[in-house]
Amino acid sequence: MPNRRVMEAAAKVRRNARPKAKRIYHKHRREIRSAIRRLSGPTQEEHDWAFDLLSSMGEFVAPELLEALADSTLDPIVADEVVSLLGATGDERARKPLWEFFQDNLDDPERASTAALSLAGLGDDRVLPYLREALDAAADDELVANAVASMIMLGEQEDIPHLRQVHRRHRANREIRMGIANAVLTIVGEADQRSFNRTMDKIQGSFADRDLWDDIWHILDSEFGEGHHTVH
Repeated sequence: MPNRRVMEAAAKVRRNARPKAKRIYHKHRREIRSAIRRLSGPTQEEHDWAFDLLSSMGEFVAPELLEALADSTLDPIVADEVVSLLGATGDERARKPLWEFFQDNLDDPERASTAALSLAGLGDDRVLPYLREALDAAADDELVANAVASMIMLGEQEDIPHLRQVHRRHRANREIRMGIANAVLTIVGEADQRSFNRTMDKIQGSFADRDLWDDIWHILDSEFGEGHHTVH
């Protein structure tokens, strides 16, 4: 099951951003097709402009993104960026085409990982088996980072031992480390009090997890301040 608190928080952010996103959409709607094409560059600045503009439109740009993804002549670079953007719209109509894109690209780790992250953003737990395997993509930290980010949204209690192992292997990668700490906190936040306490006690009492424990406390201090660490 998707992490309820994370999904509700994401939906709230989208709701709060909706009025501004609507204004931007209506102001720049004639530029959308051009912006989608410019996701492939040719310069980084051009890509960033296009991506930021389309991102700022939120759910309103979803129809144009879905139309672009359905175009068989679409530049593969653009298609990957469109897939990323769709995951952030929260539009349920994106589930089917994203799942099809994911299935069609399972032999391409980077494209499959991008699609899985977007599906996770929509709360689609069909990608959970893939994500569990991707956590062990030893040769590619980006695939691991995407899987970890997805676990924040979809991870379950049974995934925590695996996440602890991945954290130990990636101590030098701050993005992965903090992502795992966030994933653990969101997963235990959905558990009952007994399971929450048992999991946290295991991590605290493990010398191998000392860095994970430090990362968890860093997040708690950042969110609640020292001395206010109630997360359940």
